Amino acid sequence: MDFLSVSKSFWFFAAPSHALVWLLVLGIALSSYRIGRMLVAATVFVLVLLIFVPVGDWAVGSLENQYPRGPWPAHVDGILELGGGLHSTILNLRGAPGAEGGEGRPIATVELARRYPQARIIFSGGTPSRRIAPESTVARYIFSQLGIPPGRVTYEERARDTWENFIYSRPLAKPKPGEVWLLVTSAYHMPRAMAIARALGWTMQPWPSDYLTTPHADFENGSLSENLGHLDLAAHEWAGLIAYRLAGRAR
Repeated sequence: MDFLSVSKSFWFFAAPSHALVWLLVLGIALSSYRIGRMLVAATVFVLVLLIFVPVGDWAVGSLENQYPRGPWPAHVDGILELGGGLHSTILNLRGAPGAEGGEGRPIATVELARRYPQARIIFSGGTPSRRIAPESTVARYIFSQLGIPPGRVTYEERARDTWENFIYSRPLAKPKPGEVWLLVTSAYHMPRAMAIARALGWTMQPWPSDYLTTPHADFENGSLSENLGHLDLAAHEWAGLIAYRLAGRAR
């Protein structure tokens, strides 16, 4: 079993939203015992807490605040956009892009492409299954809609995770010392992506494409589903960063 398979299996059980379900099920199964009733009560308490306390927003904000977008560079040699959240199956079945939080990335790349017409552009996004078309299929569609010439972008279509984004993109980019490369990905994903770039010795300037929180992670809606979703997202990034560092893939 490879690194990606292990990480997906681990996350199925460790995601905060899933962990709450496992605790609740275990508590109900042991409800005739005090420990079971305590587990049920603790799970309910956490769920109620997440309605009123922006734990998820704070967690995502701790990631998003690490790499703020800087001023426009005077010169850019290359742009690397990391795929994520673009669903080719939806595009194939509905004839319109399927995006789950990843639509900000191609928009940011198009903005950069217009501002830096000489910059090389690489989009990296594959598929976890051979039965599904790679994310690059959706990226091509979106870039075409937004007026980017077909030959302007180089597509890397094998990457299944962030590590592979860099491993497969670097041979295409062939970055030279002194070149300015911008890294385009969502702000919450930037810490892990930049840590991998550093481990590989690829000097990049972070260019976060989109945010989920305000700088102070204000909590306006009081939404349990949103707060829990943000907690899952942040926990996934932190767990991924720790795992990559332990494996020597990030620094």
